[in-house]
Amino acid sequence: PSLAAVRLRAEGVSGDALREKLAEVEHYALGDYLTALASGLEQGGRLASQRVADITGLPLDLVQRNSARIPTGLFAREFARASGKVLSPYDAMIGTADIAPESARIAGPDPVLDRSVPALTSAFVGYISDELNFRTDVSYRLLNGEISHNWDYGTSASRQGYAGVMDDLQRARSLNPSLGVVIVNGYTDLVTPYLASRYLVNQIPSLANAKPIRLDVIDGGHMMYFRSDGRRALKEAASELYQATQ
Repeated sequence: PSLAAVRLRAEGVSGDALREKLAEVEHYALGDYLTALASGLEQGGRLASQRVADITGLPLDLVQRNSARIPTGLFAREFARASGKVLSPYDAMIGTADIAPESARIAGPDPVLDRSVPALTSAFVGYISDELNFRTDVSYRLLNGEISHNWDYGTSASRQGYAGVMDDLQRARSLNPSLGVVIVNGYTDLVTPYLASRYLVNQIPSLANAKPIRLDVIDGGHMMYFRSDGRRALKEAASELYQATQ
């Protein structure tokens, strides 16, 4: 559905019309598409390729070669190829010039992440030093690749490790039934797709006396707060959350 959201937003679809069209895609993604994938690689590709091509706006032959399974990187690489651009997985409505069109993978900088990190780093360092009057010799890194690339997910010979907080969230909600939780996703965020949040929340049981988890989807990508309307939506969600927990 997030891939469909990119195509629809690129076509100018928004508001209620966007939500209605995405509801159809969500129904397909959690129904016939899953059934097709479960039928096997080749059979699933035959069953789903045409529909996936229609949904994503990618060429049919490309979808067929990938058996109707579209990795995020492939979509970001190919969706705007005709215009000579590659998209950012952090917000696929934002693209940049493709510096290596002959490459199978995106070779250049990410138009969201690599543009924003230096500015945000400088802004934060200025804030803590100039406004908070905090001084330190320790360097500040907004993102530390040395850590993220070596993160221990707990994978072993008998266990597939992964990063997740659903168990911790359930424990917190059981200990504090008054705890309010709101999860906000951006429609065109391909890093944390909005339907994945809904899917995960739907996999956990409801808890007696605990407040339900609220799920919001708004315009924007991974850092939807870069947009003024995104900041307003986040503020409204937070205000309503606090009011509901009083």
